[in-house]
Amino acid sequence: MKFKGFFAMLAFALNCDALSLRGIKQSFEKQATETEVNPGGTAVMDCKVINKGGSCVWQKDRRLIGIYPGKYEWSGDPEQGDCSLKVLSARADLDDGLWECQVTASTFDSVDYLNSEPARLIVRAPPSSVEIYYNSSKDSTAIVTVNSETKNRIKCISEEGNPPPSLLWFLGNQQIDSAYDQSDDPLDGLSKGWRSILELDYTFRKDDNGKMLRCVANHEALSEKTLEAKAMLNVQYVPTISISQAPDDIEEANDSVFVTCVADANPPATIIWRKLGSPEIVSIQDKLEFIQINRTNSGTYTCEAKNELGASEVIQVEITVKYPPNDVKIEGVTNAPVTGVVGGSVRLECRADSVPKPHFSWFRKTDGQKEAILIGEKAGMGEYLVLNNVSYRDQGEYFCEASNKIKGNIRKARSKPAILRLSGPPEIGPRFSERTITVELGKDTTIHVEFCAEPAPHHLWRMGSTVITEGNGKFTPLALVPTRRPSCYEAKLAIQRVELEDAGTYEFHVDNSRGSAHATISLRVAEPVPLTAVVAVITGCLVFLILITLCLLYAFRSDRWCFRVKDELKSSADLLDNGKLNGHMKNGYVSASSSQSSVKSKASDLRYSDLQLPKSSNNGSMRSKADQVAHGLPSVTAIPSPKPEIIHITNGSISNLKDKVDV
Repeated sequence: MKFKGFFAMLAFALNCDALSLRGIKQSFEKQATETEVNPGGTAVMDCKVINKGGSCVWQKDRRLIGIYPGKYEWSGDPEQGDCSLKVLSARADLDDGLWECQVTASTFDSVDYLNSEPARLIVRAPPSSVEIYYNSSKDSTAIVTVNSETKNRIKCISEEGNPPPSLLWFLGNQQIDSAYDQSDDPLDGLSKGWRSILELDYTFRKDDNGKMLRCVANHEALSEKTLEAKAMLNVQYVPTISISQAPDDIEEANDSVFVTCVADANPPATIIWRKLGSPEIVSIQDKLEFIQINRTNSGTYTCEAKNELGASEVIQVEITVKYPPNDVKIEGVTNAPVTGVVGGSVRLECRADSVPKPHFSWFRKTDGQKEAILIGEKAGMGEYLVLNNVSYRDQGEYFCEASNKIKGNIRKARSKPAILRLSGPPEIGPRFSERTITVELGKDTTIHVEFCAEPAPHHLWRMGSTVITEGNGKFTPLALVPTRRPSCYEAKLAIQRVELEDAGTYEFHVDNSRGSAHATISLRVAEPVPLTAVVAVITGCLVFLILITLCLLYAFRSDRWCFRVKDELKSSADLLDNGKLNGHMKNGYVSASSSQSSVKSKASDLRYSDLQLPKSSNNGSMRSKADQVAHGLPSVTAIPSPKPEIIHITNGSISNLKDKVDV
């Protein structure tokens, strides 16, 4: 082992000499970077050297630092090139500063001396204070008074944090962005920390009044990680008002009216009531009162609020005596229809006399509808109904309805109808403009198109460049048929016995003095299924049905045979068990008699097969006699005799004795 150690050291020395002879210099593999540590914590300043030949030393703020166990120790093995330094029990007064790793030259005549870039070791120190400043002075009352709708500049200042803390503004629990970047300035040397300032340039709203404005400093050295300053916001704003109780259902001489005007202002505002059209002030109270109101009190009243910052908007309230709508009419409507142009606009005006002012609703009844329907707000719900970009679908009867409310009851009145009729170029229905139809070969078909046009249109059908005219035996353009809607028609083209060459594109053209339109219809011809294929399918189905029928018949006959044998055996057994077979049984014999003959046979001489079927070579049985014996089947032998015979029962049963024995 000693020789191995010696040879290892010798090899290392030779390797160092070889590196020196070859001119390979030592260099940094890794250098220290800025590192933060809490007071009392441990920090590692990295320093790793490739091809290290010299000695490692550290200095802080240009002063050499020795190795002291428990305070400054090697983190790695300097002999292997890891000269990293471990700083224990960090203190701001001893360890906060710039650290450098230095390595002496490999040999006395080498020039590969190494000196790392300075790296800061920051021993954290929490900020001692965070304060809010407004108008360049510290706010000592914990209340910040600001104006709404204007920019307000507020500062947050933190002292003695190391490194500088991260400052954030909050309004309540909602973070708000500052318009400026945080500034950090050292305080009399790095060990005493930093002064950090974050300015807020913000426009507060009246809804922010009473909220808490907070400046939060985030720092790792703080026990709670944060330190904050806060101040209550006193947001001043001009008044806004609302009518908390508006008059409703006022009836002359029977009602008293109380209207309240509520002002929202900071500082408080003064309420001013006026009657529209008069400069005189009616009241400076928030409540406007009319006892036993009469018609002379009707009118428009305004409420306004003022404070030192300005005045509110003016809100009006109507006080009137009500009566239901009357004389409801659509302006300019006579017995003649209201006319318009397709694609243009139609404007209808409804007038009515009522107090309070009526609410107008518009209804339309198109041709073919039984009841008028309410037109939505998109078309108009005021006294004016404006129809833009009208089409033939808008034709029909229009009504306006005026309504108001008196004592909880809705009063309504409706005008006479205004009939709208339009003129313009042809319009083809959307579902007919372009489509495809399929017709079976040899069938008759009709292509139809619906369109509207006014004045009267002209139309034609075309296939490719060929105009289809009347008198063609195959193609027949039919006369236009009016639909339920005015100025709308249905055009048809009849085609007889459709052939393959009839497939293609058909065009329908229609025009009048206002314009033209056309529709495209693609006709597809479907060939019928060949007769041979139909015959083959039918033949196959018939063969299949015949096979199924034969199988069912075979199964039915087999089941019937089996059940017949079973029933005969059961019937005979029942007869014998009951001792009845048109006679009696005594001592193992059965006696049978009738008016013509009596039979008595010994059971041992009567065969089972003789009682079932006419005799064959094996007496009607499918088994040989040997098989019958082997399977335990009863053996019965019948001996015919003109005299009554006695039948003896073997194994206790005779099958179908009633049907097979002639008595």
